[in-house]
Amino acid sequence: MKKLAEEATIENVLESIKENKFNRTQDIIDFIMALEQIEENMFISIDAKWGAGKTFYVRQIEQSLNFLTRKAKGLNIEENVKTAFSKNPLGSLELEHTYFPVYYNAWLYDNHSDPLMSLILSITKACECYCDEKLNSNTLSDKIISLMDSFSLSIGCVQFGSNFGNAKEKFSGKDILSAVKTEEEIRNKVKEIFDSIIVENVQKLVIFIDELDRCRPNFAIEMLERIKHYFDDDRIIFVASINREQLIHSILKYYGTNFDATGYLDKFFDWNIYLPELDTSFGDRLNFTGEQYFIENITKELSLYFQLTYREKLRYNQCISFAILSKYVSDHGGEKIVLSAFVSIITILNIKDETKKMRFLQGDSSVLDELFKNIKTLYRMACKFGKLDGQESEENFEIGYAKIKEVFDYAFGIGEKRWYKGAIEISDNFKEICLRICSGLRISKN
Repeated sequence: MKKLAEEATIENVLESIKENKFNRTQDIIDFIMALEQIEENMFISIDAKWGAGKTFYVRQIEQSLNFLTRKAKGLNIEENVKTAFSKNPLGSLELEHTYFPVYYNAWLYDNHSDPLMSLILSITKACECYCDEKLNSNTLSDKIISLMDSFSLSIGCVQFGSNFGNAKEKFSGKDILSAVKTEEEIRNKVKEIFDSIIVENVQKLVIFIDELDRCRPNFAIEMLERIKHYFDDDRIIFVASINREQLIHSILKYYGTNFDATGYLDKFFDWNIYLPELDTSFGDRLNFTGEQYFIENITKELSLYFQLTYREKLRYNQCISFAILSKYVSDHGGEKIVLSAFVSIITILNIKDETKKMRFLQGDSSVLDELFKNIKTLYRMACKFGKLDGQESEENFEIGYAKIKEVFDYAFGIGEKRWYKGAIEISDNFKEICLRICSGLRISKN
């Protein structure tokens, strides 16, 4: 079994650039050309819902800037990177500036007591493999150690590369609380570190901060405040990929419900971008048979009705891919047709609304009523069971839906059911079959 959802690894990101998998090449070009126009320190937010492809998008930009700068400076470029950009318009861009892009996953570091230090360490790790041709790593290590004296923090989960092994050794066991530094001293040391990284290497440092809205509220807030306080340098651009709504919730949780979270957030971001939605028409990703009209079209229509994000749709299709392999889901026989509906509904509720799913499984038919009236293929299914004249009509729908509702009440209704007297013939263990299909499990024999 292979997951449909891809992790934003470097390999997968390069493959997405090569194939223009998410049809975002032009969006990336537009963003990079906008970076070219920035002449001062700037903090940019890229806003989209969770699962909308933000991480892939910023990592595509990161890899593009890395490739274009290395090409412009005549640095070594790995063959797989050359291949990814060889047939993509991104590979032929000519930029006025050179960039050092750094990707920082804030969620991985939110157990740190100080976000500034984890960010500095992430930058130096990236710098180690990017600018090692000119960077004096020993000097940089000394500056990092000097800065560490100013903070009380744990760096237990941060792994230094070979060039910075001595930094960890120097830092180990150090009594940081005994070294008291002023704000100005800290600011000067941060500037020294960036001077070591940027001067004679690149013209601009672009730091991509991802998953900030998933962090502990205090870590997310401190990250924003420290960046604004210590990174006021015209050579540095910050790009934070966020779910603005969730980040506002974090701010309210931190400062209180009466706090002006929206105004507070706007003080940090100079430019707010809403990420265009991905094309999430994934019907061709699933191998439906010619005898699975109902589940194929119900799946597509429910995806649109619940406005699934890219990641949610991949999860949904992953589950449905198990169902379509089952001999119990097809267009032949009343039980198999009803299972096509119930499996699709339970699966999508499991992704979008746990409360509604539990109500459904406990016999509450309100979701069933809503979906059969609003989803075209479910409406047609009910009309099919109406069997008056074969036409889609309100009368046919009401008759057919009543039969489907009998199955639902028997399978999921409250109280023990000793026998079933409905018009649609079903198995005694119908509920078990339905739930096992939803879970991707083998159906047990009666």
